[in-house]
Amino acid sequence: MTLSAASPDQVSLVLPIGFLVAGLVLIAAEFFLPTVFLGFLGALISFAGIYFSAAAGAGTCAVFSAVFLAVLALEFFAFRRILPKTGIGRSMINVSSNEGAAVPAAAGYAVYVGKAGKAVTVLAPSGTIEVDGALIEAFSLDGFVERNAAVVVTEAGSGRVTVRRSR
Repeated sequence: MTLSAASPDQVSLVLPIGFLVAGLVLIAAEFFLPTVFLGFLGALISFAGIYFSAAAGAGTCAVFSAVFLAVLALEFFAFRRILPKTGIGRSMINVSSNEGAAVPAAAGYAVYVGKAGKAVTVLAPSGTIEVDGALIEAFSLDGFVERNAAVVVTEAGSGRVTVRRSR
């Protein structure tokens, strides 16, 4: 087992190493250019490199397989954990956070379901309503609702409620 065959009975590992490296590079490129094709092609090429390394013996094939799995695990770790924390990673990935945002959970509005209120602003179809003295953003299922019209809360959502005109 040598990098290049010195005699006819020795197996060269240049081609299997090249395939393994090329496959891992294509799999890494998949993180930057999200296409299923590059990752699939990279896996096939890597497996071909592992297959061709078997000509040098079972031990060499096992080493190639272990290297493939180790580098693949490192790629996943680097691209999922480390890259998003860098400036380049944040520019490539749309990283946003709702931390500190004033959007209440849907469960906070569940207490208003079935209660009556009035439109503080025109609902066309969204606007602000008042229920039990609280101002809440609302979406009208009836479309346009005039200011001061009576409404009933029908369901609670994230950050707003859905209402119908009271009949």
